[in-house]
Amino acid sequence: MAVARPAEQPGVDPARLRSCGRRAKTRTGHSRLVAKYLGWRPPTTLELKELDEFLLARAMEPDSPTLPFRLGCEYLVSARR
Repeated sequence: MAVARPAEQPGVDPARLRSCGRRAKTRTGHSRLVAKYLGWRPPTTLELKELDEFLLARAMEPDSPTLPFRLGCEYLVSARR
């Protein structure tokens, strides 16, 4: 489980980890910390427009219903580099 691994750290009570994140502010705060740690940031208007155009150009490809999502993820990963 996701709780078991961090709970192996000295002095961490698994019961406290299970309740962590139930409050909306806690989840939001943790999400922001993770995003900052990973170097994520909100997209600019231009970046959103570029992603929109990228996906629109591929929207009619008939491979699968999840193809635009996968292509969008690949596009965002490659644009980050």
